[in-house]
Amino acid sequence: MAAMSVSLAAASPLHARFIPPRADAGLLPAPQALRLMPGAGPAVLGLRDLYALPAELGPLAQRLLPALAGTDSAAAVLRLHLPACATLGHSTPQLGDDESFQLRLSADEVQLTAATRAGASHGLHALSQLWMQARIDGASALPALQIEDAPRHPWRGLLVDVARRPLPMDALLRLLDTMAAARLNVLHWHLCDDQAWRLASERFPRLQQLASGGFHYSLDQARTLVQQAAARGIRVLPELDLPGHCWALGLAYPELLCEPRPTAPQRDFGVFPCAVDPEQEALYDFIDGLLGEWAEVFPDRYVHLGGDEMAPQPWAQRAAATGTTVAALQAQYLSRVGEILQRHGRQLVAWDELSEAPDAVLPAGSVLQAWRGEAALRWRTQGLAGRLRSAGYYLDQLHGAAWHWRRLPAPSPVPTVPDTGMAWALEAQLGTWSVEGRLWLDASQGPRLWLRSSGTLAEALVPQAIEDALCRWRVQVDSDLGELELWGPEAGAPSGDGESSGWLRLGNRRVSCRWHSLGVHAAEGWPSADPSAAALAVWGGEAALWSELIEAPQLALRCGPGLMAIAERLWRDPAASAEALAALPARLAASQRWLQATGCVDPDPVGPLLQRLAPADTPALRALALWLEPGAGYARHHAKKQTQTYLLDQALDQLADALPTESPLMAQLGDDAPAWLSALQQLLQQLPGWRHSLAVPALLLDRLELLAQLGLALWGESGPLPAAQARATQRCLHQCAELVDEMVPALVNALQQRLDLRCRLEACA
Repeated sequence: MAAMSVSLAAASPLHARFIPPRADAGLLPAPQALRLMPGAGPAVLGLRDLYALPAELGPLAQRLLPALAGTDSAAAVLRLHLPACATLGHSTPQLGDDESFQLRLSADEVQLTAATRAGASHGLHALSQLWMQARIDGASALPALQIEDAPRHPWRGLLVDVARRPLPMDALLRLLDTMAAARLNVLHWHLCDDQAWRLASERFPRLQQLASGGFHYSLDQARTLVQQAAARGIRVLPELDLPGHCWALGLAYPELLCEPRPTAPQRDFGVFPCAVDPEQEALYDFIDGLLGEWAEVFPDRYVHLGGDEMAPQPWAQRAAATGTTVAALQAQYLSRVGEILQRHGRQLVAWDELSEAPDAVLPAGSVLQAWRGEAALRWRTQGLAGRLRSAGYYLDQLHGAAWHWRRLPAPSPVPTVPDTGMAWALEAQLGTWSVEGRLWLDASQGPRLWLRSSGTLAEALVPQAIEDALCRWRVQVDSDLGELELWGPEAGAPSGDGESSGWLRLGNRRVSCRWHSLGVHAAEGWPSADPSAAALAVWGGEAALWSELIEAPQLALRCGPGLMAIAERLWRDPAASAEALAALPARLAASQRWLQATGCVDPDPVGPLLQRLAPADTPALRALALWLEPGAGYARHHAKKQTQTYLLDQALDQLADALPTESPLMAQLGDDAPAWLSALQQLLQQLPGWRHSLAVPALLLDRLELLAQLGLALWGESGPLPAAQARATQRCLHQCAELVDEMVPALVNALQQRLDLRCRLEACA
């Protein structure tokens, strides 16, 4: 991550241009972990004896650090101090391992001390970042330093879904390098789902024969992945996703499922009415046999048994047919699964739905992974030992890195119930989801928002009121849906029969919404806090890469700044200060440069994708791509559903598939007026050529042209903006942020910030 300046009065002139990091400097050591020492530090030209390091760490050090051949006396020697088990390949990562490291830098040597290979790996990555920072700063040497650092959370993971769209083994192995650089220590391998079962089985060969969709990993490949992950301090957590999401399993072993059973492969995405039969003894024989086989491949004591998104119909019909209840079936299922886990010495990780039923009892020591929002992190469930956050860490939803970074692992407190006061009802449509809410605008307490969507989310929020003279109110809040902003009716607009129109922004896209005045209204259904739930520890979290819209070519695009923002949150969990947030783009940009320089990520992930889309005019398409972003949230998924192209067989060959989550150009331009004016003028010059040569919707290019003209007006002057011009500009920004071909212009939100500034100047004038 990029460094931030602090006082360096104790440093010698040799190090005057090197700037140690501050507490908000991402994965670099914080000041409390860093102590300047007297004397000189190592020269930046390189380190000696990297080729003499143990085989388990030597290649990593050689890739991350500059190596010098020979015995140059001006270069420092890297010395490792590790237990024998960490250097002889005998250690297998486990939850709770000591991942701390200590670095001591002097002119003659760099000492790295750690208790595990994971700690040594973290130390080498930190040293590599410090080295690159020194070179960028133009320093000839690093200062003499002592660094002691350790992670805040013991569980820092990345879920990779290979069940829907598989990844070749070489892509998975390279992903391990990205994870190690991000200090992540769990690869959550989602191996089976409705679309396919991807891991072969010697005991149940029909899985690969009938349920794999034509692609599966061998058990030897799984062993290789586990070994390579362990060498980087990463645990592999396999997932057997039951009792729902079992369509593919039903193709191989239909006798394990409730009626009706699938008869053909599932090529759609979604939630389907199929489930295993909890009263079928053969089911538990299957789980027992499979987990026994997995225990020989995956040494970790935790195994993920799914539990999410089970359609209610199969168990409801089964309960009615056998004269029992769904709750009794779930209790029977959990009890039998717990016995099997205990027999194999394994502990349960499950999605939050598995504990949703009243009086749900999980096997003792279970871990609950919350993906449906803040509420699931607050549940108190019997048998639960810890919780993990995935809500807010879904990289495939294409939210901005800053929103991911602001999602703290621990749940936020339940907001206080709003006072009875003036309230408005909200209705909006986000693709195929309907959204409804209640907004209270009480001056003494501040705004309160109760939000519900058909995508299973329900949450109570404390929005921030935004000053805006163009509408009656405007609020912004981090929601489980994403970064949310709501504009009320235009100021002075007639309310008619109480219905009014407004706008809703989710990330980078906007949709119109409807408001209905409720008058003086009391809160209904507001959640209450459970003080006992706070006692359950949050062990960390997992970023998630669900693969409906991700294949190997998109992997590097989706494991970019967003992943590093989540990794920073899980490693250090820094205070979410305004200063740290403002510096986040610079930190993430620096981390990307370092990842690319060390080979941890592809230096140009968009290049091959753009070449495939426009082989005759790739430079033009690359220039256009800088001004576009894929729709945030589930916008692309919903758009495909509406056009009936949300299918496993649908190729990922659109321009939206080649775009990074956030345009790097927007971060580069920042609030630099001359840079904006120059870039917008160049955009207008390029647009006629793009219209002629590129297969891009004309509406999208029309909007880019209109926004460029608005941008020149907004950035060309610095004074207040006349009210009529401000209102017209605001309407244009709203309309231009609607989805076109699954994309939106990247510059809308940047122009919104500029418009807000000009409007505030008008209000103050």
